[in-house]
Amino acid sequence: MPIEGTVIVVGEQTAGRGQRSNSWVTEPKKNLTCSFILRPVFLAAKDQFLLSAAVALAVSDTVFELLPDKAVEIKWPNDVLVDGKKIAGILIENTLRGINLENSIIGIGLNVNQVEFPSGINATSVQLISEQETDLETVLQLLNSYLEKYYLQLREGRFEHILHQLNTNLFGVGNDRNLTVNGTLETVSIIGVRHTGELELERANGSRTLHQHHEIGWNM
Repeated sequence: MPIEGTVIVVGEQTAGRGQRSNSWVTEPKKNLTCSFILRPVFLAAKDQFLLSAAVALAVSDTVFELLPDKAVEIKWPNDVLVDGKKIAGILIENTLRGINLENSIIGIGLNVNQVEFPSGINATSVQLISEQETDLETVLQLLNSYLEKYYLQLREGRFEHILHQLNTNLFGVGNDRNLTVNGTLETVSIIGVRHTGELELERANGSRTLHQHHEIGWNM
C-alpha cells in the first residue's frame, strides 16, 4: 500500500464509478481524475461520513477558488454543483481495523476543460463557465492544499466545525424540494446532514425523518 498522502492521477479513465454503480463520464486529458491514499486511523468507523464531508469541502473550496463568482454547493452525499449542475463527484472506499478506519482511497473526478457532455447529463465544467482553459496541475495543487486543510481539521477532532461547514454549503438546505423518498414523490424541506451521513427532512406537518442516500431520489 502506498504511503499516506500519495495521489494517483489518471489521464484517461474508462471505467469511472460513482454511487449506486453509476458511471463517471470524462473526456481524456481534459479533466482531473485522481485518487488520494489516506490512513485516518484516528477516525472511528461510526464517524466515517465526516471524512466524506471533509473531502467534499476541499473539492468545493477548490471549485470556488477557480470560479469565485459562482454558487458552489455540495449535493448530498457526494457531488459538487455549480449553479445546480454537477462539476465534481467523489467516491471513497474505506477499510477498517477494529472499530476504526485503516485505509481510505479518495476518488475525485472534477470537470475542468471538458466542454461537451452526453445529452441528458446535467453537468458543467470550469472551462464552460470561465470560457478559458485551466491548467490541470494548478487544479491538483489547489485540491491538495484544501484536502490537507480539512484532513488536519478532522485529525484535530473538529467534527462539529466540519459538519457545520458542510451544512452551510449544502444544496437545497432550508428549501422545499420535490424528492422521491423511498419510492414516493414528496415535497419536503431539507434540514441538513447528521454526522452519521443521514439526510434530515421535514414535512409540512413538522415531522422529521432521517434517510440514507439509497432512499432518496433527486428530481433535478
